[in-house]
Amino acid sequence: MTNFKSAKIAPIHIRIRVPQHYYRQPVISRLISRYNLTVNIKAASLAAGEKHCGWFDLELQGKPEQVVNSLSYLQGLGVDLMQVAIAGSIQPNQDSYSFPISDSNLATGEPTAITSEWGTQIYPQISNNQTNRLRLQLCISKNHYHKPVISELVSSYGVTVNITGALLKPDVQDDGWFDIELWGRSEQLFSSWSYLQNFL
Repeated sequence: MTNFKSAKIAPIHIRIRVPQHYYRQPVISRLISRYNLTVNIKAASLAAGEKHCGWFDLELQGKPEQVVNSLSYLQGLGVDLMQVAIAGSIQPNQDSYSFPISDSNLATGEPTAITSEWGTQIYPQISNNQTNRLRLQLCISKNHYHKPVISELVSSYGVTVNITGALLKPDVQDDGWFDIELWGRSEQLFSSWSYLQNFL
């Protein structure tokens, strides 16, 4: 007989709407660290400084009680659960909410080339014995949509990830962009940076 509490279930797909007052909080990062879930962001629309809610399509993988507790956590925060279903089974209909996408979701300004010079440009600005923040704009190519990049940063490297802007269309035809802050100690940030080099 299968133990219900220890068996993983099929991935759960949820569509959430995050109120603007939680934009500076690492809500998705906490789903991963507190509830031991693997979270893959399938679509995202979050504009920094906007008065509108942020939207995310998430795929959650974990044990049933972890998934249930994580959904209770989101509801306790006041995050709207717009849809919940077994992954791949959400179908658009007259009752479903369309996913809002705007190209103005990310911080604007001159694009800068990302550096691979960790040792000379970034590392000297980080204190060794305290928590630091590293702000990045991360491109997730359409070839990497299936990889839970944020989940990997939190669960394997121990950093907290706060998403401050996002544009990831649900149709997987374009690259996705995230404005993120990584919070952690110097060795955690260095390891996370090395991992992210795989996506450049």
